Amino acid sequence: MAEYESIHGTRVRYLTSDPTLDSSTEGQVWYNSTSGTNKTLSQIKSWSSSGSLNTARKELAGAGTQTATLAFGGNSGPPSPASTVTEEYNGFSWSEQNDLNTGRRFLAGAGTTSAGLAFGGRLGPGSSTGETEEYNGTSWAEQNDLNTPRQMLSGCGIQTSALAFGGTTTASGATEEYDGTSWTTSPGSMNTARRYLAGVGIQTAALAFGGRSPSEPQMNNSEEYDGSSWTAGNTLNTARRYLAGAGIQTAASGFGGSTDAAGYQTATEEYDGVSWTNSSASLSTGRNLLSGSGTLYAGLAFGGNSGPPATGVTEEYNSNINAITQSAWSSGGSASSSARNRALGGTQTAAFMSGGYNGANSQTRATEEYNGSSWTSGGDLSPQGNPDGGTYSGAACGTQTAGLFSGGSSQGSTDYYFNVSYEYDGSSWGSPATWTAPGLNGIQLFGTQTAAVNAGGSRPGQPLDRNYEYDGSSWTTGTTLPEGKRSGGQSGILTAGVIFGGSNPGLSPSSPSSTFHYDGTNWTAGGTMNFGSNGGQSATASSTDTISYQGSDGSSDTGRSQLYNGTAWAIDATAATVTSSLRSGAGTSGAALSAGGSPNAVQEYEGGTEVVTASTLTTS
Repeated sequence: MAEYESIHGTRVRYLTSDPTLDSSTEGQVWYNSTSGTNKTLSQIKSWSSSGSLNTARKELAGAGTQTATLAFGGNSGPPSPASTVTEEYNGFSWSEQNDLNTGRRFLAGAGTTSAGLAFGGRLGPGSSTGETEEYNGTSWAEQNDLNTPRQMLSGCGIQTSALAFGGTTTASGATEEYDGTSWTTSPGSMNTARRYLAGVGIQTAALAFGGRSPSEPQMNNSEEYDGSSWTAGNTLNTARRYLAGAGIQTAASGFGGSTDAAGYQTATEEYDGVSWTNSSASLSTGRNLLSGSGTLYAGLAFGGNSGPPATGVTEEYNSNINAITQSAWSSGGSASSSARNRALGGTQTAAFMSGGYNGANSQTRATEEYNGSSWTSGGDLSPQGNPDGGTYSGAACGTQTAGLFSGGSSQGSTDYYFNVSYEYDGSSWGSPATWTAPGLNGIQLFGTQTAAVNAGGSRPGQPLDRNYEYDGSSWTTGTTLPEGKRSGGQSGILTAGVIFGGSNPGLSPSSPSSTFHYDGTNWTAGGTMNFGSNGGQSATASSTDTISYQGSDGSSDTGRSQLYNGTAWAIDATAATVTSSLRSGAGTSGAALSAGGSPNAVQEYEGGTEVVTASTLTTS
């Protein structure tokens, strides 16, 4: 048997520990003398399912990256007309946007979610168009048409420098370049005229592959464009038509499609600028007439035909040396009390939870502490100044040993709304600090025990936009909110905080999806949530890295999570147990805790991670 040295020209390295695990180590083999094992760093390739298109369709076009893609046009199947539907993908889910001006199928696209381009396509039976439209992140506007009207074409590039090639109802090799205003026909036509092909790259370095010609029902031919002419490249391993692709001329992927003999394809191939190789990963759903976006290393496949009918299935492709762990919720240690609307604060492994509603005219002042696995009793909240005792729908922030509880209400012989806060030292609560009346429940509280913001909140007949700031001893009035909120989410510190979601009966919809940042003086608008989150929880000490979870979307309770990076929201993992009547939150965007609602379920969230791991080789 040949030795490693005779094959690779080098000997296996003898190391006492693994080398730095990055792209420079990929494909190498070494012996770890400490563990007594041969090791290697290999590339991981996988497809994973994500949120489906809102409108299932085939024969559509797309543009963008794996986490920011635009999908437009297509057809949902007979007798549906050519579609105008446009949707944007945020890495987790699709949201509907303003429609194309001209509905069409078998069209092509280029650009990004903020600067997209749609061109060509079929308007009706056998009717090709050269219609071109530009997308500015909000709406589509008509531009100059292609010189050669056609359908079943492909394209690539950006909005101001795009390329259109192939297509028509028979087959074409025509190539046109777009400069942001008009199309110019290139003197360089494709060597093999075709339709139903895929293409990737930029205007001066494009790649076309697969498709159908008058003489070949499915093709494996590849061609490369250099800005003036096409040259033949190496062939796909599986000839196919109706396929899609992602990447650039020297690092591309091709996936899906169909053949006469084998039908819908799941096979994925990778191109390195010289040759195509089969990927070890295949699409979960075999399909044709789909669209793709992204790069070789982070691609996206969406829509298509898998039966029929048309599908909205979306899958992400990752080809790298990192093992990607998905975000997930799991059960935590059970809390003693089944009260709901309990205020939660601290971290996932050092949390505190106080107050709560036990039923009609019954609320608690009990505190529980969590160590990451189990709950123990802490100090009760101080007397609230009412004969019935206890409180619910207050909010908490800070840590288990330096916590802050604020607001809340109680029911009994008299209904109370509290305008007080209490500090917790890990065993007992201090004397109350009062803010300007009135008392409120459902407030949004963020910050630390000595520097906090109490914003919004609810009380019959009172506005929901008040704001108070705490300095560790007293409360002062701050700038009012741009929009009233109660029972929303909150994160951050006094000088860099954020509140979001919540409810307000005076707004439409009553569960707003708005986000507001606070700099210690002023409020400014942030990113819009994918859905309003009312009565849920949130965690993390940063306004630019937070998680919102377990809220109501205005019509029903949901276990869905949303992640915020300070600019935009993205949908994340869904909890196994959907819980309602929650307040504040504990943990971070990578390790959050859900507790204090109904049912009495404690759940822990672990954020997704990318880990580089060396594989151990089996030897004989």
